[in-house]
Amino acid sequence: MSWLITNLWLIPAVPLALSLVILSLANSGRKSAAALAVIGQIVAFGSSIFVFFSTLQTPGFRAVQNFTWFSFGENALRIGWVLDPLAAAMMMMIALVGLCIFIFSVGYMADDKNFTRFFAYLSFFSGAMLGVVIANSLLLLFIFWELVGLASYLLIGFWIERPSAAAAAKKAFITTRIGDMGFFLGMLWLYGRSGTLLF
Repeated sequence: MSWLITNLWLIPAVPLALSLVILSLANSGRKSAAALAVIGQIVAFGSSIFVFFSTLQTPGFRAVQNFTWFSFGENALRIGWVLDPLAAAMMMMIALVGLCIFIFSVGYMADDKNFTRFFAYLSFFSGAMLGVVIANSLLLLFIFWELVGLASYLLIGFWIERPSAAAAAKKAFITTRIGDMGFFLGMLWLYGRSGTLLF
């Protein structure tokens, strides 16, 4: 079980890493892009199932992995991830729904000229969402939430040449940035009062 907790970060890391690999492919690698994206989701889903059933072996199971990201003066900024049945169930749900969307998109986007880029964005979105549910600090949660916001912006404005898509992406970006500023200020206030951003 300790190996699972230590390496839990690999579940969101797989789709995030594959999104960069897919983005590097040319449009000629359409089949490879779809295959990599779907395989990444299968790996995330399979791992999430394994992790979920592992957490059910011990009643009230909850484990955290925290480490110091960097120190400044006498203060240290710590981040980490958490594993409990709820986090594992949410990972499983995100990976399952993502897998269904990925498979559907193979046919739906088949004729799109930016097919490869679309699957890179989808993988990026999935990895960011998986990171949100295992974050054990407000800082890491904020980082992954910003990645989710970026992925949402890219997907909403995917057909940027259409004025409606461009306007919707801009609206979503501005709205979420306003909320994120409140989130960031709240984090600064909490860190000033408590000296930590860990949950």
